[in-house]
Amino acid sequence: MNSYSKSIIPSYVTLPEDGGFATIYEFILFRFPRIPESVWRERIELHKVRFDDGELIGLVTPYQAHRRICYYREVINEMKIPFEEDVIFENDDFLVADKPHFLPVHPAGEYVNETLVTRLRTKYGYEELGHAHRIDRLTAGLVLCVKNCSKRGLYQQMFREGSVKKIYLAAGKLPAETGQTHWHIKARMETRDHFHMQIVPGGPVNSESIIDLIDRRDGIGLFRLQPVTGKKHQLRVHLCEIGSCIINDPLYSDYSDLEAGDDYQRPMQLLAHRIEFTDPVTGKHMEFKSKRLLSLFPEP
Repeated sequence: MNSYSKSIIPSYVTLPEDGGFATIYEFILFRFPRIPESVWRERIELHKVRFDDGELIGLVTPYQAHRRICYYREVINEMKIPFEEDVIFENDDFLVADKPHFLPVHPAGEYVNETLVTRLRTKYGYEELGHAHRIDRLTAGLVLCVKNCSKRGLYQQMFREGSVKKIYLAAGKLPAETGQTHWHIKARMETRDHFHMQIVPGGPVNSESIIDLIDRRDGIGLFRLQPVTGKKHQLRVHLCEIGSCIINDPLYSDYSDLEAGDDYQRPMQLLAHRIEFTDPVTGKHMEFKSKRLLSLFPEP
């Protein structure tokens, strides 16, 4: 028998200016093509889709540009992630969580309750808790979460402006040019397909990373990475650009096997190791370090 998991965190979509749709239902079907029409019809008929002011949306509700619709994501037979997060710091405004591999930061895809933010909201009762930034589901390490909606924008702005220093550690194969230990990658990244990003020639640069090889053993290198920008999959793609790839990366490495699903015995060897910033509320310098380690380099 199927069991349903419903997110406790609402999802929002703002209706674009020139949609060309007669009804909101028509727009929803276009916006979410991977969700069957029967599922959206049932959600609407059960009054599960509304405007953000609470007004119900029906199957024939006219399209209204700029209004925001609200719904709660649902999935069937959500899988339990068998790893626990830790909170390494907390004050009145934010907390810093140390996320395990495989746990999403927020509801997405097949996960609604097995996410970092949902777990923290449920465990500590912080109803307005939200993430100030994101790291990939397969990446472990530090995530800054803000306790109050009114202050979340202040912390999100730090990440948008690049004023947060972020240091990652990754274990990957050694590049063919083993004499080099430092790289400064500036490149243009674009979407290749639904799953992958790629570096393309020409056009303005939109991604930048500083990479250092700090240890090596048995053909595997330990890299320290500092992303200057925050493009999707940036560090994974930039490591490929220097002739490396992250061990157990299901998308970009020699060990890729996307169809096989998660292998909890082989976590992707990428860790959000350290963050450093000036608190926009108190003006204090803050620095945090993950307590997690990469299995291939337990002593970085």
